[in-house]
Amino acid sequence: MTSVLEEKLRAAFPPEQAHLLAEVIHEAYNDLVKARDFNELKSIVAELAQAQKRTEERIEELAQAQKRTEERVDQLAAAQERTERAVRQLARQVGGLSEALGGSLEDLALEVVPEILEYRWDMQIEFCDRDILPLRNGEYEFDLVIRGQVEGQPVLVIGEVKSNITESEVERFLNLVAQVEAPEEVRPLFFGYRVERAAKALIQQRGAVMVTTRGKYFPE
Repeated sequence: MTSVLEEKLRAAFPPEQAHLLAEVIHEAYNDLVKARDFNELKSIVAELAQAQKRTEERIEELAQAQKRTEERVDQLAAAQERTERAVRQLARQVGGLSEALGGSLEDLALEVVPEILEYRWDMQIEFCDRDILPLRNGEYEFDLVIRGQVEGQPVLVIGEVKSNITESEVERFLNLVAQVEAPEEVRPLFFGYRVERAAKALIQQRGAVMVTTRGKYFPE
């Protein structure tokens, strides 16, 4: 580039001046290019700095969001723990209530059932309480055991006391009663608040009886 420029300058200046002017113009041109490149570089750096700043702000936002998520997870975990404690406490209360209810039902059965049997069967009651009876393979404590006589014959009444009598409960209890070893005639009996329709049909089919808490007796 210098030789071409120098030849053009020699047309108007002596050789030494033309050469000097060409060198000056060349250096000035290089400085101009460097300045322009520097300005472009500064612009690029500024853009990169802005991009970096936006990235850091986004990272901070994500960090805050992560922190809020972790706090929410901790809150949910604490709520879950409180719920589990409440469920365990409720289960204990329900269990205690069931035991209390079961006990009161058994006490009620001991009062109600003998009177019903005296009226329905003309049974002479000799014993009425909870009792342990021998089975073919072991023994079992029954909720209600009544011994007495019906028309001069010894009868053993074995009762199951449940608030709600279901078909499966009837089947289980009758199978258990079938294993009782006793010299008397054994008669199974159910006592409770409610009885399922299927359970009621099975009781009648298997020759058992049911007495409700209201004193109702069936089958008639």
